[in-house]
Amino acid sequence: MGALAEISLANLGVLADGRCFEWEAVGSGEDLVWFEGGPGFWAHLARPDVALVADRFRCHLINAPGCGRTAPPARTSDYTASSDIDFYEAACEALGLGQVTLMGHSWGGTLAVAFAAAHPERVHRLVVIDGWCGWPLVDRAEAAEEERRGLDRLRDRSWFSDEILSHGPIEEMSEEEWVARFGRLWPVYFSEPESDLARPHVERVRRECRMNMETRHYDDDGIDVRPMLGRVRCPTLVVCGEHDFICGPAWNRPIAEGIAGAEFRVIESAGHCPQYEAPDEFRSALFGWMERTG
Repeated sequence: MGALAEISLANLGVLADGRCFEWEAVGSGEDLVWFEGGPGFWAHLARPDVALVADRFRCHLINAPGCGRTAPPARTSDYTASSDIDFYEAACEALGLGQVTLMGHSWGGTLAVAFAAAHPERVHRLVVIDGWCGWPLVDRAEAAEEERRGLDRLRDRSWFSDEILSHGPIEEMSEEEWVARFGRLWPVYFSEPESDLARPHVERVRRECRMNMETRHYDDDGIDVRPMLGRVRCPTLVVCGEHDFICGPAWNRPIAEGIAGAEFRVIESAGHCPQYEAPDEFRSALFGWMERTG
């Protein structure tokens, strides 16, 4: 029960259609909605992410459909980006939110872009952290080179092996098997996983990670954000880590280039989670951009 309480969000809400959703909010200031990655990670993993900006924002964590105590969709085929966007819009309505800042990490960054394109009237600002722009937009040679450089930085570590990068078909995995596999892989997502800043986060995600395995049916590889980017009307900041092996500059620069007026910032010496490895630089980039854009 203690472990479950640790990862449960504080509140339960009800959408207009009667579905239950799990959420909590921390901080004070203008409203912010966080989009977690995966797809399929539970939103409690982002508590340190939003704590980093809770002095400026009222930060809302909302578990996506099928995560935690949020009701799953009626059909497995309803695990789609458009269904998730409808869900988050309904959750914002249920929580009485007006215009919000969206902040999303990894797959959550992609979904935040899609939400901002679909509901421009809802979004005051958009912040994408190490987002995934979809294969149609990325330079595959550049992405492959970033992956090689990011992994080569870690190949001399005693815990590293190519085996941790491989896995069997996800369709055949239980949640426990998937979490155990990612427990070995998590350090690779950091530029310096043994550092004093990164190590506690590696240990925490290993301990707390939960995954909605039904999202294995989610066709995130087929997402094409190109038609969405031109419909984003709000000030946008795109931030990524220099050494992110999976969603580095090759994935994030096209997002910034496709959104009018967007600012692009690469944080040196950080991997997939610059908000963890370089929190002061991340805050400086975020708040400096906010001052410039109003």
